[in-house]
Amino acid sequence: MKDFGPVVPIVTPCKPNGEIDHEGFAGVCNEMLDAGCTGIFIAGSTGRGPWFNPAEMHDLCRFASDQINGRATLVAGCTASGLPRMLDNARAMADAGAQIVVATVPGYFHYNQSEIETIYMKFADASPLPVIVYDIPEFTNVKFGNSMLVNLASHENVIGFKDSSADFERFKLLADALQPFKDFYLMQGKENYLADSIRIGASGFIVSLIHLEPRPFIQLYQAARAGDFETANRIQTEITKVIDLVKSTIDRRPESSTLFHLLNYAVTQRGVCKNILLEHDGEIPAWVIENTQRAIDICKAAPEFVSN
Repeated sequence: MKDFGPVVPIVTPCKPNGEIDHEGFAGVCNEMLDAGCTGIFIAGSTGRGPWFNPAEMHDLCRFASDQINGRATLVAGCTASGLPRMLDNARAMADAGAQIVVATVPGYFHYNQSEIETIYMKFADASPLPVIVYDIPEFTNVKFGNSMLVNLASHENVIGFKDSSADFERFKLLADALQPFKDFYLMQGKENYLADSIRIGASGFIVSLIHLEPRPFIQLYQAARAGDFETANRIQTEITKVIDLVKSTIDRRPESSTLFHLLNYAVTQRGVCKNILLEHDGEIPAWVIENTQRAIDICKAAPEFVSN
């Protein structure tokens, strides 16, 4: 499979009323590009893509293209509740400078595997940009079958797959099955499988917790790609501590706003933007912030741990 690298599903800095903060967005983009991210993914789950209207996302995509200025690949989410709106979103993102679009299966209705394959095939037929298929069962309540994904990989306009299923056994089988597709991107979407995924041939990863502190994630990728899995595994051990801490926090407070509070604390503490929270996110218990600081401290120590 083809190499892609570390891609950041970028947060969307905004005012509490939802007005997008372009200065803050420039800050988070440039931080991640300077850290070594090879792709910026806008309008994903981490960026609250489904929350903002199409005009706002079109505007943000164009602004992101200007910020990137050829330094990385611009990937844009176009998820919607039906094929017509997915295609409208894809056309708008193409017009705004995106290079790749990412789509989950449409929400609200429940589809079987054959129906999902048909939707994606039709989407890929009509999309003006190459397509990355995105499996995130915790949001869509359906998990893609490997045979269907291999069929989709045969479509000339389907160039990749992001797996956020947290099923590494499935990921390994898929990596084997996709070996003949030399120009295909297989991307890991869960932080606890990064080193092992690169080791078995994954193209890279797209993970939200890179916002806590990007350096260990970039170092892990660089070490793994260089074949230094001793270093990659040491960093992975620290990142796994982080994801375990974050998971326990979200298990205790399962609202989606918990993740946004975690990421907001991290990026605002570093001063790269002022806010990513909306009014309805409300207040967060002090223990969540305490756990977030512990997670950040682990991330910050990881590069020092590796260099010793």
